[in-house]
Amino acid sequence: MFQRSALGDQHLPNGVVVASFETYDQAQAAIAKVSSADAELAGLAIIGNDLKLVERIVGRLTWGRVASRGAIRGLGFGAFLGLMFLVFVPEAVSSVLVFPLLGLAFGILLAVVQHALMRRKRDFASTQQVLAARYDVVAPRERAGKAMHIIGQRDAMPSEAQLQSAPPPQGPPQDAPSAAPHDRQGPPLP
Repeated sequence: MFQRSALGDQHLPNGVVVASFETYDQAQAAIAKVSSADAELAGLAIIGNDLKLVERIVGRLTWGRVASRGAIRGLGFGAFLGLMFLVFVPEAVSSVLVFPLLGLAFGILLAVVQHALMRRKRDFASTQQVLAARYDVVAPRERAGKAMHIIGQRDAMPSEAQLQSAPPPQGPPQDAPSAAPHDRQGPPLP
């Protein structure tokens, strides 16, 4: 999902926002819909707007949890090394048992030492995600009308003015003052 462009593009895609969705899966489904209609996909992009880092706390880190997680990681790494050693040196059957036990011991030791150093700053376990509030599907100007029609967001083709003045998608302005209801132009409402 977060692959660097092969061409080294480091700018937002230009084009027209043909659809907006609340979830990434909905945006992917829209691209799949365009693909199933045998339309040209080159140049389409999904842009996440209003990104947020969400860290969910899953529990407190105790010495027992730290040691058991270190043991599992060390055991897995040791078993991998033991099997690799066995592949290259078939006579060393005992390595299948020795390496996992060494990995277990070093895994516990490293996890406990790391937790001891970080304990005052971070004594909880968590998971992190980057989420967007909205996902825009952007298409090149010459293919925007067809993409809009296929996705079903709009029945009509975009106007020429809309195509000419389509800036890259952006989030809402951060410091834009909101207009008060009494500042509106036009006749008063009844």
